[in-house]
Amino acid sequence: MKKLIVSCDDLGISEEVNLGIYDCLEKGVATSSSIIANGRFYEHALNNVINQTTNKFYGLHLNLTEGKALNKKSINALSDENNRFKISAKKYFLLNFFKLNKTFKSIVYDEFKSQVKKVLKNGIKLSHFDSHEHIHHSPWIFKIITDLGKEFKIHKIRFVNEKIIVKNYFKDVYFKFKSLNYLKHFIINICNKKIQNNFASPDYFFGILNSGKINVEEFFSYLDYLNSDKTIELCIHPANRFVDQVNNINRTSHINFYKNKNRSVEKNLLLSDKFLNFLTQKKINLINFSNIS
Repeated sequence: MKKLIVSCDDLGISEEVNLGIYDCLEKGVATSSSIIANGRFYEHALNNVINQTTNKFYGLHLNLTEGKALNKKSINALSDENNRFKISAKKYFLLNFFKLNKTFKSIVYDEFKSQVKKVLKNGIKLSHFDSHEHIHHSPWIFKIITDLGKEFKIHKIRFVNEKIIVKNYFKDVYFKFKSLNYLKHFIINICNKKIQNNFASPDYFFGILNSGKINVEEFFSYLDYLNSDKTIELCIHPANRFVDQVNNINRTSHINFYKNKNRSVEKNLLLSDKFLNFLTQKKINLINFSNIS
């Protein structure tokens, strides 16, 4: 039987995202969510989602690209004089082509560690790691997170392994090209070859090529394509309506992503009878990261 993890990202980004995720967890088919420890609306997420839902485990959405750093050592290295992260996700991937000094890697480790300690201090039970803009698929960062997992005994991680289905790959080409989803998919696949993943992870992932515009028909055909004994993670970015107030944003690409009207479309998808009926018909078992080993 196929197993499906339905993950809602960006918990803590805004009130509208938080409340949308709450609805998806309590009223829809979402089974997992991951929180951004430095999110501007982290406390709102803690009080109105995590402490109010029946969901017992959450992922940590490790972040180095948006908002303010939590660790003072990050200033000047990872963040500017106002403590806002200053390095883009693209640059974190490009750094694989340079020799990085131990001090810089140590600062990244300490920043991640501050994020882990914050959520654990607030009583959040962590099921797994993932990351903002998938930066954990940069091999040198993945190695740091591997060490972090050993320290805090977190043994599961999102692994972005999205198979190509030819009939889907060339659908909505303009959007996938304009949003750089083709490029992201290519880069992550190349990086995966250099990663030694000792975490437990779902077998497959859906949400890179369609990021920002999840197409349910493509997802249904993706599920049909995979073998019956596999675990798949679907990555969704729901919100009640377009996001108005978020982290301290200084990049247009981030603003456009948060204000994408498809966030409410994706939320409605997880609440729809169509989605639930498909899963029932195909006998797909809904699980979360705590169920994989």
